[in-house]
Amino acid sequence: MLSILIPSYNHAAFVKAAIASARSISIPGKRIVVIDDASPDGSAKLISEYLDQEDARDVELICKPVNKGAVDSVNMFLANCESEFVYFMASDDVAIAPGIETLVRRLEREPGLQFLIGGGSNLFPDGSRTPIYSGKHDAFFSLEPRRLVRATFLDCPTPILCQSSVFRLSAIRAVGGFDPSMIADDYALFTRLFLAYHRRGIDFDFVPHVPCVEYRHHEINSHRNLPRQALATRQVIEHLAPSDLRNRASGDKLAYYTLVALRRLDLKSTRSLLSMLRLREVVWFVAGLFNNLMMYARHR
Repeated sequence: MLSILIPSYNHAAFVKAAIASARSISIPGKRIVVIDDASPDGSAKLISEYLDQEDARDVELICKPVNKGAVDSVNMFLANCESEFVYFMASDDVAIAPGIETLVRRLEREPGLQFLIGGGSNLFPDGSRTPIYSGKHDAFFSLEPRRLVRATFLDCPTPILCQSSVFRLSAIRAVGGFDPSMIADDYALFTRLFLAYHRRGIDFDFVPHVPCVEYRHHEINSHRNLPRQALATRQVIEHLAPSDLRNRASGDKLAYYTLVALRRLDLKSTRSLLSMLRLREVVWFVAGLFNNLMMYARHR
């Protein structure tokens, strides 16, 4: 029925809470797989001891001897998955069981839907919470199909999280799963899905009123590595965007990440991002800087 993957890497402080939240999801025949990617922080030993203490027979732990990255873990999981539905968790997040259960039940009722994106909260170190998604997300998902496909490269709001979504396994396989040549990132999967399934309410739906995850923010979040995020986004654009959009999309996205780095006073990331700029993208990069600055000024 539902298989849950928790790829684990260096989240010893959070992974037990992630597993406990996955175990609380009440779906008959649920399967949970934790794949530790040779974490150097002792996560694998901690997880093994925790599962023994809890007698957690509903959880399978796989420990990779060598770090091969998150895409390798996901593809290992998908190759052996036989469930109708899949849920990808991060090992530092907390699943909200009633929300995940609601998404699964709706997918059962509506066989035409290939995936559902629920809502959730950003969870900050001080315990405060804010909504993950905004009106900009709702406007994006409500675009008519052709505009949605184009906007996926030019005006896609961030983030869109696998952790707040449930997918049909058949849909993941139909779009080719996760490309091992690309950096693991939710944007890559959702781009493939939106190219194939772009009719809201028919192929997919966005239901932010159904909370599905607490998205934890901390110092070692992968999304804080802006050059990595920019490179992952560029890979998606180069692999999947129509040729007439690539320079514009790449320049605009690079401008966005550069401004984020500058707002953080992160000069090292700023230099790294600027080194990625190509001559053919300069016009779109400058336009992206201007547009993002104007948008920021309007929302202050």
